[in-house]
Amino acid sequence: MPNNLEDMLKDKLKADSVTALKSGDNLKVERLRYLISLIDQKELTLPMGQLTETDEIMVLQKELKNKEESRLLFLKGKRLDLVTALDEEIELLKSYLPQMMTVEEITALVGEMRANLGNDFGAIMRAVKNQTGGRASGELIARIIKEQLSGE
Repeated sequence: MPNNLEDMLKDKLKADSVTALKSGDNLKVERLRYLISLIDQKELTLPMGQLTETDEIMVLQKELKNKEESRLLFLKGKRLDLVTALDEEIELLKSYLPQMMTVEEITALVGEMRANLGNDFGAIMRAVKNQTGGRASGELIARIIKEQLSGE
C-alpha cells in the first residue's frame, strides 16, 4: 500500500508490471518498465520527495502526446506495422491516465478564475493548470483563456 496518494500511479505501474511478468506478458512488462523509468527520470529533476501524482500524470501525458505524433508520422509513411504497435502503447498509456476534463468544464473553470484574478493570462493559466491536476492539456487551457479574453 502506498504511503501517500502521490505514489499511487508509479506504484500501480510497478504492481501491474509484476503481474504482467508473472503472467508471461513480456511486452507489457517492457512497456510498463519504460513508463516507470520516465517517472523516475522526472523525479531526479526535482528535490527529494517533491514528485506529485500530477507530475506523474504530466509525464505520462507527454509520452502519450509523443506516441500520438509518432503514430501520425507512421501513418503518413504507410508503416502500418508500427502504427498497430503504437496503438497498443497508446491504449496502455490511456489506461493509466485520469479521464480528461471536457471543454465545458475547462471553460467554466477559466471563467471562475477570470472572476477571481481578472484578465491576467499568466495568472489564469497557472491557476487553471493547478486546478485541473493534469486532466487538461495546456494547449487547450491556453486556447480557452485566449478565446475568453478576446471576447469570443
